[in-house]
Amino acid sequence: MSLNVSVGTAPINWNNVDVPGYRPPTPYEQMLDEMAQAGYEGTEIGRDFPTDPNKLLDDLARRGLRPASQYCPTNLRVRGNHAADIELVTRTAKFLSSIGVDVVVVADSGSPERWAMAGHVPDDAEMSEDEWLSMAEGLNKIADACTQLGVKVAFHNHAGTYVETERELDKLMSLTDPYKIGLCLDVGHLLYGGGDVLDVCKKYGDRIIYVHLKDVDMGVLDKCKQENLGFREALYMGIFTEFGKGGLDFRGFFNALDEHNYSGWIIVEQDTTKLSPLESARHNRQFLRENFGI
Repeated sequence: MSLNVSVGTAPINWNNVDVPGYRPPTPYEQMLDEMAQAGYEGTEIGRDFPTDPNKLLDDLARRGLRPASQYCPTNLRVRGNHAADIELVTRTAKFLSSIGVDVVVVADSGSPERWAMAGHVPDDAEMSEDEWLSMAEGLNKIADACTQLGVKVAFHNHAGTYVETERELDKLMSLTDPYKIGLCLDVGHLLYGGGDVLDVCKKYGDRIIYVHLKDVDMGVLDKCKQENLGFREALYMGIFTEFGKGGLDFRGFFNALDEHNYSGWIIVEQDTTKLSPLESARHNRQFLRENFGI
């Protein structure tokens, strides 16, 4: 294996707004310090990060960190939202371009109904054909706007949204321009939604331009399915576990990336941790170094 990648992390591992009251928030400066202490090369941009590009770059550089990307939830299922969502992502892409980042991560915003059925989505919960077409058209428009800024669009599959299952991802990939819309493959969310990571890599390896790396506690996943628990409950229960303790085939996944000459960011995410965020961050970083040399 000869993966040439950058390994970063994300603020969600410290401060996750999707799980209110889970733990006290970690201050921005402390969070960056701990990212550096754990050995990461960079971080995604959080919602509470400085909006001044120079200050942000200085804060990161003083800790040996680089900026990776930023996550943008959108509701392109509704055509009436297109203008606002295009403006949001374009504004984000403009900021990312100003700090030397060339990928923006875009996802569907989901709904309370989909959050409740995450991990056990029935076929009749999928979008209508018109909603599919609306989402695809919106994404292609966003890509046109971002391309002018030198920024590529990576769509993120996500539990609790309308692009969670492998079948839904297949549909979106078939409706979007492969030269415009890349894939931010979140292996944890794909496993959570019942997808096959290696199958998706085989089908869309050339479209993967960004990676969110998680491991999944299969016992928690089974419990969520048996009891019809939602995504928020799963997060509180620790659905995403420290690397090597869950069901992800890391070697198979990295081999698949290597076959497609992947050379972008691998962003380590866990969302909720039973250990302290710093302890989990250190474990996951050490796991990748010791087992895969990255």
